[in-house]
Amino acid sequence: MATLNIQGSIVVKYNGEEIQINGAQFGLEEDGNRNIGDGDFQYEALHIYFDPDDRFKILIQSTLYEGQVTTYEARVEEGSAVIVEDELLALEG
Repeated sequence: MATLNIQGSIVVKYNGEEIQINGAQFGLEEDGNRNIGDGDFQYEALHIYFDPDDRFKILIQSTLYEGQVTTYEARVEEGSAVIVEDELLALEG
């Protein structure tokens, strides 16, 4: 099975503080192949960063289909952090 790893970085603002988070700090929480019809499957991955102080969590999803990786925009799932800069990228690895 294929795997996708998150590289690059993201900057979030929380209570006036800017925090840079490296892609390597995101853990793979869910992954697997999904049937998308006509016998085709794509690999999907969900990576999550859990703030060590439980202030927020950030999710990023990616897919791999026919050799092409798509990285979707990261989003804050919990907490009031705001994404200032998103330079995260999923790479096959």
